[in-house]
Parts: sequence; C-alpha cells; structure tokens
Amino acid sequence: CRGFHAGDAARSGQSKNRPCTGLISISCARSGAFFKGGTVDLAKGERFVNFDFALVQVLLWIMQMGLHRIIISYDIACNYHINFMERIAERSWPLMTPTEQSLFSALIVVWLVPKFHLAAHIEGCADKFSFNWTKNVGRTCGELVESNWVALGMMATSIREMGFGHRRDIINDAMCDWNWRKATGESE
Repeated sequence: CRGFHAGDAARSGQSKNRPCTGLISISCARSGAFFKGGTVDLAKGERFVNFDFALVQVLLWIMQMGLHRIIISYDIACNYHINFMERIAERSWPLMTPTEQSLFSALIVVWLVPKFHLAAHIEGCADKFSFNWTKNVGRTCGELVESNWVALGMMATSIREMGFGHRRDIINDAMCDWNWRKATGESE
C-alpha cells in the first residue's frame, strides 16, 4: 500500500556494516507478551522471509495448543498474506512439513492491519483488513505489538555494539522481563 514503508528494501542500507539491521518479533495482540521462538534478526532490512520464519515458529506452537482460529495483525498484512502458503511450502527451504501444512490449512486464519497503520493504506485495505469490521475481536486495535518496542528501544544504542551472543542474551532477558511484568501486573 502506501505510507509507513514496512518491508521497504530501500531502507535496509541504513546499517551497511552491521550483520544485523534490526529485529522482528511476534507478540500477542491482546496481552502484548512476546512469543517464544518468534524473534528473528533482520540481515538486510525487513523482508518477508524473516517474518515467515518467526511467524511459522509461533504458528506451530499455537497449532499444538489446539486453537482453530488465529488473528494475525501485521502492518502490511494486505500484501504479506498473498503468497504466504507458497512461501512456507517452498521446496528449497520448507518452513512446515506437509503434515503441518495440512493442519495449518484447516485453521481459520484472519489477516488484519493494526488500526493506526490502516490509515496509511488504500481504501480497499481499510474495508478488508480492519479490526473494526471483523467479528469476535472485540475492540482490539492491533497496535499493542508496537508498544513492546518502547521497552526494547531504549536498549538499541547499547546492544548495537555487542557481539551476537551477548546481544541475544540481553534481548532475551528484556523480553522475558517484559512478559513477566505484563503477566504479574495485569491485575493492577
């Protein structure tokens, strides 16, 4: 669509000499908790393959829980979902086994764009990918996943200079702390 430039390859040149240009992470749209296995380093900007890997790790975990309906909120869900099944079934690097793919195909998957980001999309997206017109999502805005970056964003300048292992440990600790504070503070 237009607007926020998520997935824009032109922005990937901002960190030419760094092995990691960013981070993508899957979190719950209701609770804001980070999902285990749903965080991936970005090598050259935000590309579908990075999000595919993170999302599939979380979907496999969700499928084991026995859920039958999954709502996926992503800034560019309107473009991202189009060839999702073909990408995860790619023969040279399949992300799901044929059995897992058939289980996934049986699920009801709803692709939506968070409310704030939807304003930058074309009119067709506003109708088809809106939380406002989707049944059984309550008044979810889909933007809670963005608020997680506030807690992690303060670490950006310090972790930028760290080695890979140390960087991953610090990010993992911060995400676990965030999940702990969310879980223990929900009653307040």
